Amino acid sequence: MTKLLLLIALLPFSLYSSLALPANDLSFSTTCEQGEETAIISFVGDILIHKPLYLSVLNRDQHFSSLWERTIPLLLKADYSVGNVEGPVAMGIDAKGFDHGDIGFRYDDNVYSGTNLVFNYHPRLLSDLQDSGVDMITAANNHATDRKSVGIDRTIEAAKAIGMKITGVRKSTNPDGSFYTTALIRNIRTAFIGCTEVLNGEDVKHQVLNCEGVEIFQIIKKLAADTAIDAIIILPHWGVEYSLEVKDYQRDYARRYIEAGAVAVVGSHPHVLQPWEKIVTRDKREGMVFYSLGNFVACQDGISKQTGAIFYLGLSKKNGQKAKVFAGAYSPVYRQDLSILPLEESSPRSYQENLETFYGLKMRIRLEDRLLLKMCQKKN
Repeated sequence: MTKLLLLIALLPFSLYSSLALPANDLSFSTTCEQGEETAIISFVGDILIHKPLYLSVLNRDQHFSSLWERTIPLLLKADYSVGNVEGPVAMGIDAKGFDHGDIGFRYDDNVYSGTNLVFNYHPRLLSDLQDSGVDMITAANNHATDRKSVGIDRTIEAAKAIGMKITGVRKSTNPDGSFYTTALIRNIRTAFIGCTEVLNGEDVKHQVLNCEGVEIFQIIKKLAADTAIDAIIILPHWGVEYSLEVKDYQRDYARRYIEAGAVAVVGSHPHVLQPWEKIVTRDKREGMVFYSLGNFVACQDGISKQTGAIFYLGLSKKNGQKAKVFAGAYSPVYRQDLSILPLEESSPRSYQENLETFYGLKMRIRLEDRLLLKMCQKKN
């Protein structure tokens, strides 16, 4: 089986659907009945502003949102949106951690860079994401330390300055700060916990939550016991880059997170899409796992790295109980040249074949769909 999956990873993207990977139309026992509280949260994958993308922004209207503007209606369909910003958003900080102050909106490959696996973005990235409908970011990923400890501090400050929520990291001056954050989404109080498997470079483990340590389970169990928290969502940066295969340890941790009290696990890092899954716990709760969201904004070559999706998680709550998952859905996107576009029926077939294999057909969301109506429909 392992050899088959490795073979799949090496085959052209257009051949995925011809292999024996089962379609995965998921259904959940929880429904959207009248009188219940419902909320839909959207998630986008890795946001990496590589050099060609950054330069194109400078040559357009100098707003990063020009890269993904045609996908904004898909984000706005949800009640709340979350993204993974891979790299610091640290004004004026170079790769050695030195502060150059506000040098303006530019790309100099020193302060602001998107190449050689060392990233830093102008804070305008966050306000452009916010203006596009993104309400929260996770900054816990292997590139969190690309501008040293001060880069994490500046990223938190940049988010705070515009009222954007951030999870998975804390300031160097606040060693007891929370690695999670909460949001009230249509009367469902949701806690988000970002974490990463690994860090590149500087050891700042006290500032970034690890996905595999004791601490994350302590946080989950504490939040699960809190009657004010309706739902817990884990945002792990994990897995093997460019691999379509979900590793056994990812499945193990996903189950452990949900058994501990989470309702969903939404992963990033591989830069390609991986399947989704429903997990039923020992006490019969149903959890949702999106193992990898792929790239949302990036300039990596190859169809598998140019194709991503916006994922939707539906939560329902009634009678003071904890929220439950009622549906998962997805809307494919892809990068064409230097723009991120919705995947339409007229798009190249090679961009969508494994999407149907991984996620089925019933819960694909199109631009014209009414999201709540589509996700609440009765499923076989």
